[in-house]
Amino acid sequence: MRIYDLTIILKSGEKAVSGDKFGEQMEKTVIAVGGKLGKMTEMGRKQMAYKINGQSEAEYTNWTLELPESGVLQLDKKLSVDKNVLRHLLVRSN
Repeated sequence: MRIYDLTIILKSGEKAVSGDKFGEQMEKTVIAVGGKLGKMTEMGRKQMAYKINGQSEAEYTNWTLELPESGVLQLDKKLSVDKNVLRHLLVRSN
């Protein structure tokens, strides 16, 4: 398994899921693809440079993950279709 950094930009506002609830969903998703969820860093709500889906502010969160190579594509697809995720970036650490 390799170590990855995952940065997620989540919707903020009334209709958005809370960071804790999304963290629980992420843990289940990572375990389902055969990985381990590591350190989570909440970077807080930030003003974005441009609107994404009508949102001008978003919650930024970063995770360290251990994933098998087969789980990377599965996780990427699940994040791509999640309506609470505005953008995500998954990069290999080492």
